[in-house]
Amino acid sequence: GKVLQCHRCHPVRHKYGNDDRCRFLFPHEVIKASSFDPDTNSVVLMCHNTNVNYLNPYILVFCRHNHDIKCILSGQGAKAAMFYIFDYITKMDVKTY
Repeated sequence: GKVLQCHRCHPVRHKYGNDDRCRFLFPHEVIKASSFDPDTNSVVLMCHNTNVNYLNPYILVFCRHNHDIKCILSGQGAKAAMFYIFDYITKMDVKTY
């Protein structure tokens, strides 16, 4: 799991001119236990390693691929996730052949 889930910062992580902070928000803050934050209406996931994606151990073992778990509790969060997924699956790679 460590090979698949451990984040390594590369220049593409800073491609929008933000040289001081990774655009994928790494490193994460260390969180000792998962909890619910009523002020932001969000689930705060436990995080022991600041450079590891939020993961599901069963998905990791059975599918053996990188993934990032997010809890979406609001319509605004669901809409943002929908746009992100749509942009991701429809992006066009520039080919030279």
